[in-house]
Order: sequence, then C-alpha cells, then structure tokens
Amino acid sequence: MLLHDLAHRTIYAQPMTFDNAYNLFLAHAIADRAYAPETLVKLKDCFRNWLAPFLKAVELQGLSFLEVTSLRTAMLQKRLSVSRQYAVLMWLRMFLKFCRSHLQLEVLDPSAIALPARPAPIVSFLTNSDIDRVLSAIPMNTYSGKRLRALIELLLGTGLRISEALSLDRRHFDDRQPEIDIVGKGGVRRKVFISARAFRWVSLYLGHRRDHCPALFVTTGNQPTRVARADISRFFIRLRKQAGIDKPLTPHVLRHTYCTTLLNNGVDITFIRDLAGHRDISTTARYYLGVDDKKLRDLVDTRLNYGPPEHAAP
Repeated sequence: MLLHDLAHRTIYAQPMTFDNAYNLFLAHAIADRAYAPETLVKLKDCFRNWLAPFLKAVELQGLSFLEVTSLRTAMLQKRLSVSRQYAVLMWLRMFLKFCRSHLQLEVLDPSAIALPARPAPIVSFLTNSDIDRVLSAIPMNTYSGKRLRALIELLLGTGLRISEALSLDRRHFDDRQPEIDIVGKGGVRRKVFISARAFRWVSLYLGHRRDHCPALFVTTGNQPTRVARADISRFFIRLRKQAGIDKPLTPHVLRHTYCTTLLNNGVDITFIRDLAGHRDISTTARYYLGVDDKKLRDLVDTRLNYGPPEHAAP
C-alpha cells in the first residue's frame, strides 16, 4: 500500500493508535528517508523490544514523561549500554517528531527528551604497515582474490560505505569515469572521487570478468549475481586471520582509514565531511577530531615556542 493511501486512512483517526503511527513512520523511513536495510533492522528492533512494550497501551497524544521515565528506568535495570539507550531514545524522538510534523498530532515535544551522554567513539583504522600486511595476504592468483583486492582498494581509495560500493555498476569503470554520482545513506546524493590507484585495481579485476552482469562486484559461477552484503563478513574475517593483524578488519574500518589518512595529511575536516558523505559536520568531528598522545607530544615539542630563546637550565 502506498504511503499516502495509508496516511489517508489513518491520519484523521482519533485517537491515533501507536500501531497506526508506527506503520506510517516505518513507511516514511522506507519511502521518503530511504534508510538502508541495516538501519531499518535497528529501527524495527528498537520499536519491537523497547518502544512498543511501553507505548502500545498509551494513547499517543497522552504520552507523558512518566512513560519515558519508566522506559529509561527499565533500560537501566537491564543494564543496557549507553549507546543502546541513546539509540532507543533517539528513535523515540524521531518518531515523535514525525507525529508532530507529518501527522499533525499534539504529542510530547521530542526535544524535551534528554539523550544520555555518549563516550567519544574509539575509531579503529589501519596504519600503512597494517594495510601492507592485509594486501599481501590476498591470493592474487585467484579470481576471488582479484575481486577482494579491487574491493579493498576501492574502499580505501574512496571512503565508500560497503552498501554503496556493492550497489555500483561496472559501467562507471568501463566508461573510464573517475568521478561517480551516488545516492548514499539517508538518500543523500554526493560525488565520489575515485583515486587513480583504486581505479587501476578495479580495472584489473574487471579485465578478468567474462560475464555480462551489470554489477561491479559479482559472485562466481556461470550465472553471477551482485555480491550481497551478507557475504562480505566472511571474506574479511578470513583475510584478517591470514594477515595476522590484531585490529578489527571490516569495510567500515577501511572507511575510517580513508578519513583518518586524509586528516593526518592535513585535509580540512569540512572536506572530509563532504568526501565521506556525512550530513552533519558534527558526525565527522565526533569520529575524527580526536588525536593520539604521540601527536600531542610532538605538537608540544615542536610547536610550543614562546618568549626569548631558552637559556641553559640551571
């Protein structure tokens, strides 16, 4: 059923039930916000396991801080992580905002729901030495090895999310296009600039393709199809063991590596925001403005010059 048909049937129903409002919110997330499948899984999980049990029996317009407080208390009693609590309350705020702006319902002001303070994220990324070990562990004498090398080089050379990389078609490379317009997370459009190195490795992989499937990354066999995201984890788990590195190795770690490398080489964070496809620069800053102790030590030793030249210590 189309979103506007569902809305027409329910928007003027009084009182609006939680189920009706949730179904509209979910349709909005799919059709209008274009959330990725994994984001929709998180949304449904938060509603099914936390929001529905506390809101289902409550008239939506009558929702008060009492129910929100009960929800927060229950999460604390279950010892949910701060990140999990944050996610549940953020989805609640987004749901209430949708009810106000799209359904014109007088519900609890979402901005009045305080979010727990999250600790600064620990960003895992690969050093040049790590990257060398990972790439050296890929068996380049096999088709699957060439495909994996091309994927890793593309992620390192563009900062693409894995869902974005797997959605690409080969025509971009067959047509020698070093810049690609994509629709990323949340339906955000951006231009992706492919590094010359990444382009060479993807072209090498495509040179061994004998199929006509339009997808860039395809499965093996006589009738290849687009590689599914669910298949990616096992490739990276196996490669991490073969490379013998003690850090996580995931497509998202490669995305962090792309951003961190740019930052460490003096690229302004506003440019990193645009290249990574973040909607808000606060997202970029939260992940990439932290620096390690060695860099802080070097800054003090090399950049802290004040007063007249120092005389020999007494």
